[in-house]
Amino acid sequence: MSRETGKGLLKTAVFMAFATLLSKVLGLIRDALIAAFFGTGLEADAFMTASKAPTTLFDIVIGGVISATFIPVFSDVLARRGKKDAMEFMNKFVTMVFIATVLISAFGMIFADPLVNLLAPNYTGDKFDLTVRLTFIMFPMIIFTGFAFSFVGFLQSMGEYNIPSIISLVSNAAIIIYFALFGKKFGVVGLAVTMVVAWSLQVAVQVPSLLKFKYKFRLDFRLKDKNILNALKLAGPMLISTWVQPLYSIVNLRLASGIDGAYSSLEYANRLYIVVTGVFSFVVTNLIFPKLAKANVSDSGEDAQTLITVSLRATALVILPLTAGIMLLSAPITKIIYQSGEMTSSGASVIAGALSCYSVGMVGLAVNEILSKYFFSINDSKTPMRNSILSMVFNIILAYVLFGIFKTYGLALAAAGGSIFNAFLNGVCIIRRRPGMIKRADGAVFVKALIAAVIMAAAVFGVYSLVYDADAGRLGQIITCAVCGVSGVIVYAVCVLLLKVDEVRALIKRK
Repeated sequence: MSRETGKGLLKTAVFMAFATLLSKVLGLIRDALIAAFFGTGLEADAFMTASKAPTTLFDIVIGGVISATFIPVFSDVLARRGKKDAMEFMNKFVTMVFIATVLISAFGMIFADPLVNLLAPNYTGDKFDLTVRLTFIMFPMIIFTGFAFSFVGFLQSMGEYNIPSIISLVSNAAIIIYFALFGKKFGVVGLAVTMVVAWSLQVAVQVPSLLKFKYKFRLDFRLKDKNILNALKLAGPMLISTWVQPLYSIVNLRLASGIDGAYSSLEYANRLYIVVTGVFSFVVTNLIFPKLAKANVSDSGEDAQTLITVSLRATALVILPLTAGIMLLSAPITKIIYQSGEMTSSGASVIAGALSCYSVGMVGLAVNEILSKYFFSINDSKTPMRNSILSMVFNIILAYVLFGIFKTYGLALAAAGGSIFNAFLNGVCIIRRRPGMIKRADGAVFVKALIAAVIMAAAVFGVYSLVYDADAGRLGQIITCAVCGVSGVIVYAVCVLLLKVDEVRALIKRK
């Protein structure tokens, strides 16, 4: 890899990280506004459930595989047959996605009643009626979702990462503007309509970049094409491998629907958890996946191996201390973000407990994202499929067991356990398939990062015990997080230096 290429990757990674961070911040503001307007009451549960219905059905049928199947096939066609054939494949692929999303949307709107009854069997009366109404309104958004995901895959394959990294920023901004201008007037129904508009904006913001690459969209129904067939063959087992999260979400929702406010509390906690994990894992996985695909097309196994090991080491060094920090500071973090308006102190406390439980699986979630992308990049979708099925079974069993013991918190712990188990299975498969890919030195970095994170956690706990005041206002909670966060960063930095972590020492020498 040349110095110029390395600088380009670094510049792209920095922009993606900044754009992702800004998008996640707007996402937190969006969720804070939802919490302030609706708390964990009837409208919050109805909206969370209704928004989950179309996205879950979309993920089960097609959503989880769009970019993962498109990028390897498109990269292969582009490299072997040229841009004209690649663009033709693009239009056929988008046409196929369009047909699928229209059918899913129509199905969801027609069968909104039984679908809500399936997802939330304990909803009755006004809660059930409102959920059905919101579900009907929001189902068409998956048509725009299909277009947005397809265009992201195309742009990333062409080396454009910046625009795909800001699409969530645009949609989150639209929802925030809705609350500022119309929230009190149109309420939760207006929010559902805005969700559809927000996804259409994710498509619109990509159009200038598509035109820059001279892409002209047109429906092409000639789907009996060998490249489309290759994508479908890859999609089959890959699709099954993506069912873990949506199917687990269904189990989660069905169990939580019997406790008022439980599902919205879990959703608030999970969204905050995904924000923290997502900034790093989104940048890493979306940056390396197209490059992994290209490296494997050109038979550059050494580059692919380097990308994976560097990503795993970086994940350990960043995610392990984040895990410790989020678990310890979940109460003040939750109060800062969510406790206002209709969100009470007791409601925020439930969210904080769920956030701590979700955080147990943070490393597993991030590592699994990287390992899954490796398998997809070499057109091996069967291995992650098998591992995902095993993880899904483990997840569901754990959910029923832990829900009986810990109720709402048990569902969050089960999700964490499933993430760890899935990452473990994928790791074992990679070690068996490529024995030299993950070396002892990689394991040593993980162990050193873990030791440093544990020491950091002990120090932060001591500081937290001295400065935390549960009754303090938002400013007091911010001060608590700031003092504990700075203390944790200093202790962790000293520890990784004393433990002689190679990546950190190399970074210091460069400077």
